[in-house]
Amino acid sequence: MSPSSEILHNNNDDNSTTSTTTPGYVSFTSLKENKLKSLRSNTTSSTALESAFLSNDDDDSPPSSNTTKLILTFTSFVLSGTILAVLSKLQALTMYNYPNFLNVWSCVLYVPLCFLYILPAAKYKLIPPEQLEHSKTPFLFMAIFDTLASTMTTFASVYLPGPLLVLLPQASIPMSMLLSKFYLKSKYGKWQYAGAAVVILGILVVLEPVMTNRHAPDYVCVALDEERDCVDCISQMSQEECEGFASSSDEGNLTDIFNDVVVGDVSIATCEWVESTHETSGTSTLLFWAFILVLSCLPASMSSIYKEQKLGEVEWDPVYLNGWIALIQVPMSLVLALPGGLVTSPPVPPSDLPGNFYDGFKCFTGTESITEGCHPDDCRYALLAMSLFIIVCFIFTNLMILLLKYSSANLMFLALTCIVPLGNLAFALPFMPGRVAMNSSDLIGLSVIMFGIVSYRFGSVLFGGCDTTEEEEQHEKNDLLQPLLNLEELGLEVEVVSEDGRLSRRHLI
Repeated sequence: MSPSSEILHNNNDDNSTTSTTTPGYVSFTSLKENKLKSLRSNTTSSTALESAFLSNDDDDSPPSSNTTKLILTFTSFVLSGTILAVLSKLQALTMYNYPNFLNVWSCVLYVPLCFLYILPAAKYKLIPPEQLEHSKTPFLFMAIFDTLASTMTTFASVYLPGPLLVLLPQASIPMSMLLSKFYLKSKYGKWQYAGAAVVILGILVVLEPVMTNRHAPDYVCVALDEERDCVDCISQMSQEECEGFASSSDEGNLTDIFNDVVVGDVSIATCEWVESTHETSGTSTLLFWAFILVLSCLPASMSSIYKEQKLGEVEWDPVYLNGWIALIQVPMSLVLALPGGLVTSPPVPPSDLPGNFYDGFKCFTGTESITEGCHPDDCRYALLAMSLFIIVCFIFTNLMILLLKYSSANLMFLALTCIVPLGNLAFALPFMPGRVAMNSSDLIGLSVIMFGIVSYRFGSVLFGGCDTTEEEEQHEKNDLLQPLLNLEELGLEVEVVSEDGRLSRRHLI
């Protein structure tokens, strides 16, 4: 997926998480726990970063040194994941008018970063030749699912507040459970079913204020001329300020009075104090993109299921796999830009896409093109935000691989669980651009979702009891039908009474 969706889909398969996905990021976390452990113990195609940072199991490094490295890796992974969640929204703020450009350009920037490793690694045979010669067809299908998910996620990140970007993708837990159960015939324990149900409840708690519009103010200030006065009017927080605002202009004879702008002898109102509705508060837009973000969990989960099937066939170098999938995602993202432009705000028809991409690139370099309307360009930090995002995304991906390879899947799940509340609460910090104030419903929803995630991943350990899957339960039932002692294995001599009452001895070997 595109890096814009890197930290969003981070909970999906049995004992797993998706996504955290980059353009072309292979979700090793989408594998079952036993496959993760197998990957960790059997992988031979380590990257240069892995070899340089951590020693493998055959090294003679003292345990304390390896423990220190593991603690540093865990902490760095949690911090980079939290930063990545924040940067995904910050870059979207700078690219509000250019979501298509953001989606495509993220993949474009990620490709050379991967191939800076792939080309020398292939030349010096750090990547096994059998990987280089293997068919790239599986990459195509992985890229299809990832492109769909990343495009939906990137667009949603532009229009949704930061906390929703962290919480709503947790819907991938129940969604991937359902898909895995039907396609992979996966079995789940009772705590996992309970955790998935609690996550759904938490998402409904988070969305309830959006659906009911109960946190929105009763009245809002709107501009009568949105192209000219929208930004100024929406910043007025009281009726007196709203009705008393008058815009300035170089044309005509503008006089600032309490209620109107006077042009010569004609009085023209600038702002209007109106009752808040779903349209004026933007609730309809939020609900639409919240639905799109939840829906993006479907291709993300399908991607994880497909990767789970294919990654068991070949031990791919992770950066090599990431780079190829990202490369394929570039043209696919361009194709999805055609329908994508029609759902942006304002809509961008296909004929205007070239100009929109050009303006997006200008914004990336710091030049603003749109100066009017409710969302004029603010491109001062676009280059910095996108560049930092790509770099942190690359670091986060490789740290995930390190955790999977040199620790346990449970440790990685714990790290991903920690990122959810940290990423959510980070958007409430007072210095955060686009800061979102935390309401009681937000805290309750976060708490419920966290309880669901913890129950799903660690329920049987934390809350007692042995969480068994349906398959294990059936096996236990079958065991009850077997004799407690198999006399034939013990080699005992027993007396057998036949139907006619005669006694005979049988020596069992």
